Amino acid sequence: MEHCEPWKETVEKLYKEMYPALHAYALRVMDDSALAEEAIQDAFCIACCRRDQFLSSPNPQGWIMLTLKHVMQNTLRAQAKLRVLLALDAGAELPAGGPELISVDLLFNDVSDSEDFRLLKRIALDRCTMLELAEDLGVSVEACKKRVQRARKRLQKKLKL
Repeated sequence: MEHCEPWKETVEKLYKEMYPALHAYALRVMDDSALAEEAIQDAFCIACCRRDQFLSSPNPQGWIMLTLKHVMQNTLRAQAKLRVLLALDAGAELPAGGPELISVDLLFNDVSDSEDFRLLKRIALDRCTMLELAEDLGVSVEACKKRVQRARKRLQKKLKL
């Protein structure tokens, strides 16, 4: 190892020690080796950017693990939001299952209380037809389509994607 600042040596040593465990954890959560490796790199980049906080932590290994967890959550949340919005834009139904769909309320907790979100969720996740939704709402199919169209636009604006 070439001579570098002591904090860099500490981070490098920790990286080498923890990489196998971090990779196994990230791979289990993300189910994609490239994404797992990228998440680990991002966690260590954050550690380097916040080195004072990181190095003063009583448990640097735990700090990295928690940072990795947050990086993975943010990555998965962004991917899920993008998938949902792309599917809604295309007017397609989302496939059943998948971890990101199971916890859609958690992923979209900042907007999940809105009427728009509930409306779009009924179509995309519950696979409700426009006719069924219109009947439930007590409106015509055309009025329902217009509500869905407006809800999509408002939700996209809220999510800023």
